[in-house]
Amino acid sequence: MTTFKRPITASLLAIPLAISLLSGCSPKASEPANDVQASKKVSASALETQLFSETAVAAMYLNNQLVTIGEQLSLAGQTFDIESEFLDQRGDVIATLNSRNQLVIANQQSKKIAVSDTIPYPLETLCLYQDQGLQVFLLDERHMAHQMLITLDNNTVNLSKIREFPMPPATEYCVADDQSQRLFVSEENIGVWSYNARAESEIVRSPVALVAPFGRLNKNSGPLAINNNRLWIGEGGQAQLHSLSLNDFSDMQSYQLDNSIAIDTLSVSHYEQQQQLFLLNDHSGELLQASLKDTVDDSSKENLTINRIINIAPTAETQPVTTDGDAADDPAIWVHPNTPEKSRILGTNKKFGLHVYDMQGNTLQTLTSGRVNNVDVRQGFTFKQSAADIASASQRDNNSIALYHIDPNTGVTTAAGEIATTLDEVYGLCMGRGANNEVYVFINDEDGRFEQHQVIDSYTGWSGKLVREFAVKTQPEGCASDDKHQRLFLGEENYGIWALDLSDNSSEPQLIQTLNDAITNNQLHADIEGMDIYHGKGQSYLVVSSQGNDSYVLFDTLPPFAYKGHFRIGMNTSVTPAIDGASETDGLTVSSAYLGPQYPQGLLVVQDGRNLMPEEFQNFKLVSWKDIREGLTLK
Repeated sequence: MTTFKRPITASLLAIPLAISLLSGCSPKASEPANDVQASKKVSASALETQLFSETAVAAMYLNNQLVTIGEQLSLAGQTFDIESEFLDQRGDVIATLNSRNQLVIANQQSKKIAVSDTIPYPLETLCLYQDQGLQVFLLDERHMAHQMLITLDNNTVNLSKIREFPMPPATEYCVADDQSQRLFVSEENIGVWSYNARAESEIVRSPVALVAPFGRLNKNSGPLAINNNRLWIGEGGQAQLHSLSLNDFSDMQSYQLDNSIAIDTLSVSHYEQQQQLFLLNDHSGELLQASLKDTVDDSSKENLTINRIINIAPTAETQPVTTDGDAADDPAIWVHPNTPEKSRILGTNKKFGLHVYDMQGNTLQTLTSGRVNNVDVRQGFTFKQSAADIASASQRDNNSIALYHIDPNTGVTTAAGEIATTLDEVYGLCMGRGANNEVYVFINDEDGRFEQHQVIDSYTGWSGKLVREFAVKTQPEGCASDDKHQRLFLGEENYGIWALDLSDNSSEPQLIQTLNDAITNNQLHADIEGMDIYHGKGQSYLVVSSQGNDSYVLFDTLPPFAYKGHFRIGMNTSVTPAIDGASETDGLTVSSAYLGPQYPQGLLVVQDGRNLMPEEFQNFKLVSWKDIREGLTLK
């Protein structure tokens, strides 16, 4: 995985290249002493030089075959008339840029070339990334990173924007690591930074190796490469190379080159049990090659094993909500009694009201209800002594419970009053049925207090009766009632998950999962947000939004509430237009009902905090439970 970027040069010779391992260096005052103490010693093998064509500016080995780039691309024994200063590789695929500022994809096996439309901004560099399809990061001269999905249509490269985000002002090189899902960028005179390359991740950069006096790089940072689980850094314009373990950045090996060399491009590839380094000398325009024995042992490879979270693709998405910012929050599902495909999804817009969608995600109704935060549904109730279904939502303007009448035959939803609470800052809400089919609403306050209200029907409409109060110590939000087992689950956002016995009004919440234990096992990451119950034929699951790492965690609904798996919602590139994944999820809902051939085992709906491809207001993503069940091999 290597990228190159430099002005084209016309002359090229080969000269002897000497590399020696730096040793005996003491850490600078501002560096942690153990950075150098942790460095591992390696010996350099005999170095060889190789003469390339006079137009080549970079080279690498791909499947044991040499690839060169410059005024032409030489690949698999063929020469293509492509003048370029960029190069990266994934599998059998080479990516480069031609003189028309078009992305070129070349396949080593098929020997075919595909070309994109002209990219409308000049580029500093590019690097490929493989995750839910082939992607490319295009870093432009305005210091913006454009993360694009690559699809091929015969000889055409189609680029679909996933997201874009700002880069440091002097970023010139990048490389991506698929396994750890990280993008590394090199900022001139400052150092190397890492970003989460996953499309739905938060845009945050972390230092990897900084220039002295803040880090261990001598004078500069420059071209980057990845090979054998190590990140290679060439000090731009200098004669030093560094190799860092991707598992532990303190494990750094440094190499001194001949002082006549100023590194401008760098590639590291594996060939004949050795690491082949190709370096372009900016002083002379010469492309140089060096060979190093493999230095990564089996234990290093084992240490780098990443516990990747599987991705489940959404099948559909709703239209965006009507207001910007953090607006969409929590969904609920209403199941049509006769025609499952006519079921509906309710979704809150916490700045405006309630949206009602069909199963394709089209907006059917918009109710101006104020700042409603969480919503839930129960079917098979009455309103004014006539059959009706009911929804309720936490109404933050009035610190109340907003009630909605749902026509049991059509799903048409109308406002039906409110129930007052004694809470000061209402937040989360869920509904449940009692042992005698009573309808309950559980609503919480930001300070941790909960109230349980029974909804009572009469000839004049619905009213509420406070039947229970309890509390956790810090802010809750999500909750879910397991009506089958008369148990309420509730999430304390930055602490853990609790369970409450609903059959005994004197019972207190019992802690079943702390956040610290869950993080240790790579399960829950704060905030703990939406939750709901999936009642399967063989087993029931508590589904929880782990907002801190954009994932969804499943637990058994029965003691000891065992962990059953977790997943992310990734992109669906098999449909046109493609659907982005889901991230930063607040609320979610799930149903095990048959909802038509697209959802034969039920449906999960989640709020999407970053609605991409294209970037729009927030919305909700729909995921078939059948895909979740198969992805996690559930019962």
